[in-house]
Amino acid sequence: MIDPQELIATCYKLVSQAGTAAPSEADLRRAISTAYYAVFHTLAASNAGLIAGPPQSELSSQAWERVYRRLDHGRARNNLRTVLVLLSPNGEHFARTFIDLQGLRQEADYDPNAVITHSDTVNSIELAESAIAAFAQLSEEERRFIAAQSLLDRR
Repeated sequence: MIDPQELIATCYKLVSQAGTAAPSEADLRRAISTAYYAVFHTLAASNAGLIAGPPQSELSSQAWERVYRRLDHGRARNNLRTVLVLLSPNGEHFARTFIDLQGLRQEADYDPNAVITHSDTVNSIELAESAIAAFAQLSEEERRFIAAQSLLDRR
């Protein structure tokens, strides 16, 4: 399983290279992208655990992985955007961060003209970290609601 806290630690390594010159633009771009993926993998793991349960056998491991991999970036972003007002403050913080960091990740990964600053990158990492902490405070009921919204097409 991908550990979101390890991804956050990687982000901090990318932006704070002690004893060396300032981080490269590539490091800053990678840190923003990785911060988003820490939030993404937090949601994917929660969804898999809630829907498939913990992987305890070959069969349940396959079910868990299938649910985990079902999380689609665009669907989750679009659907979460429509239910922000229904979420608790922590749920809204997590969902808004997911949406905002996804946009920043796309800019960092695909816009060669994007201006990426050290302070904006650190802010993105801190935002991801606080969103993950907020998500950990959600009730199972709210995490289930977020799972349904993030995984299933709206009709």
